[in-house]
Formats: sequence, C-alpha cells, structure tokens
Amino acid sequence: MVVRKPLKIKKPRKITEEHKEKLRERLVLMRAKKAKKPSEYKNVHRDVAALPDDDAYSFKNVKEWITESKDQVSAFTAAARVRSATPAERQKAENAAANKKSYIRMCEQYLKNGDWISMFSGKNENCKTTPRVVAMAYHQDGTPKRTIGFWYPDVEAVWTKEMDELDWLGEDGTFGSGNVMRKARETKLHALTDKQFDSGT
Repeated sequence: MVVRKPLKIKKPRKITEEHKEKLRERLVLMRAKKAKKPSEYKNVHRDVAALPDDDAYSFKNVKEWITESKDQVSAFTAAARVRSATPAERQKAENAAANKKSYIRMCEQYLKNGDWISMFSGKNENCKTTPRVVAMAYHQDGTPKRTIGFWYPDVEAVWTKEMDELDWLGEDGTFGSGNVMRKARETKLHALTDKQFDSGT
C-alpha cells in the first residue's frame, strides 16, 4: 500500500495596503510606457507601417483584406469539393480559389516591400489601382512616353485620354503648352511599308 504524503497548501501571502499601492503605481507606469511605445512590425516595410490606420493601404486594412481573402479561399475550396457540383462548377471554384491565393501573395508582398503590384485592391478586389511611374521613358526626339491611366511624376497627375490627344506636355517642359513639333513630325509620315515614304520627298 502506497502512502501518499499530505499536500502542502501554501497560505496566501499577506500584502499590506502600502505594498498594494506601490504595485498599482508600478502597473500604471508600465501601461503608460507600453501605450507610448509604437508597435514594431519586423516583417512590415517601414513605409507601410508609417501609414495611418485610415489610409486605404495601411497595415491594418491590408491585413483585413488578407483575412477576408483567406476566408474566401476556404469557401471556394469547399465548393470545389461538393459531390453534387458539375465539373464546370468545380473548375470555376478552383480558379476563384487560385485567384484569391494569388491576391493574398500580392498583399503579403506589399507588406514586406511596400510596393503594390496588383491592378486591384480592397477586400473584394473592387477598387482599380492607378500604376505609378517611377522612372520616365522617352522617345528618340526627347519627348516622354505616356500610357493612359498611369500617374507621372513630371506632371503629378494621371495621364488621361484628353491629355494624350492635346499633347499636354510641351517641348519646353511646361504643363499645358502643347508639343506642336512632335505632332508635325507624326503627321508628316504618310505610309509605312518596306520603306518609309515621306511627304517632303
């Protein structure tokens, strides 16, 4: 027969009111210090971490997009495994799950390096993003190459169809002056075959 030793029950330590008050003050100081110290995210780019929570591309919002997308991946994956689903329905659900996984990777890449590379954003990818030109490209005559819908640093605006038709940036580099010489050079060419036939010859 095994004889068990009686359990030793520790008596609660008696704390004086003075000691309790010191502990309370210490706790208040610790909470205040924690509140002042900003959250550090080692795997998040500093530009993303610096954005306020109400910014569209803030860390908080993008994390919510990732969470929502993961939930959608689970739902699409479950739909693809339903026995009663047709092959077309299964394929559609699998494609939707793959697209969402790709979107999650792009969101995570943004948090890591600070560059948004997807053409859409938001919880349900319902917001079209505007590509931002970082390095300008130029034609042989020195005029900038443009793509409608892209943001350009020299004009600090999104290049529109109207701006493209009016040739908004002039030869002197001023905004809205018009580049007449380039238009003249473009209209001078009448045909393109194996040789270029110029109207001036």
